[in-house]
Amino acid sequence: MPESGLFRRTLVLLGAIALATGGVSGQSTEASISPSAHELVRRAVANELKSANSTVRYTYRLRKQTPTGSSVKQVAETNDGQVSYLLMMNDQPLTEEQRRIEDDKNQKLLSNPDEQRRRLKEQKEDERRANSIVMALPDAFIYEFEGPSEEPHVVNLRFRPNPSFDPPDRETQVLKGMAGHMYIDTAASRMRRLDGTLVDDVNFGWGIFGKLHKGGHFEIRESDVGDGNWDVTYSNLDFTGKVLLFKKLRIKETQELSDFHRIPENLSFAQGFELLRKENQQKVSAKR
Repeated sequence: MPESGLFRRTLVLLGAIALATGGVSGQSTEASISPSAHELVRRAVANELKSANSTVRYTYRLRKQTPTGSSVKQVAETNDGQVSYLLMMNDQPLTEEQRRIEDDKNQKLLSNPDEQRRRLKEQKEDERRANSIVMALPDAFIYEFEGPSEEPHVVNLRFRPNPSFDPPDRETQVLKGMAGHMYIDTAASRMRRLDGTLVDDVNFGWGIFGKLHKGGHFEIRESDVGDGNWDVTYSNLDFTGKVLLFKKLRIKETQELSDFHRIPENLSFAQGFELLRKENQQKVSAKR
């Protein structure tokens, strides 16, 4: 499953928040937005959605930071979904015992087709949620030109909630209370950065099922990772709220993606894992 574009690694989490807490269905309406700013957004969104059909596959390094610690994984994209290989915990290489435990877990996964199919199904559902959020971006907000950014060919668009936007599904409900900035690369017609803050509490299920608190923030950065292919290289989520009125919700996570390299486009799950295993062995041997 291709993972390039779409800001999906962070937008999926935003959609998952909304899905976990419930929502209200409806039909989206066309916003009365500045045509020039609106058209820039529509072009960028069209390119994000187009990239979902790309057959290009990558391997990359993913560093994830949460309040409980950090991890570094090497990830490969295959026809059967993502495959990952744990490299570091809390910025320290794995011990021999940790490596043995990790290898045992991976071996069990490789010998369990049902679990592999479950993971692939889950990733495809994440893809659907991300698509839903991306498609709603032109209509969910009113965009205005803020001015040029420090980067060449990049314009800064300020956005605020569009009062006439009626979320078409649960995932897009979270957009109703957001405002912020979208930075668009006008040469590539791609979203280089999306920075949003909840300016109001967002209720799900008429406030019965859950709420995201005002002040929650997210940031996504995307760039060309080679050959004109764009992907997420940084994401940050910082939200608080409640689920079912009583259970506290806390999401605080930063992800950094780097070292993108093209790999064959027809790898299976097992072949992707073997690729990562060999790469890691070669790097370990080179350090000795």
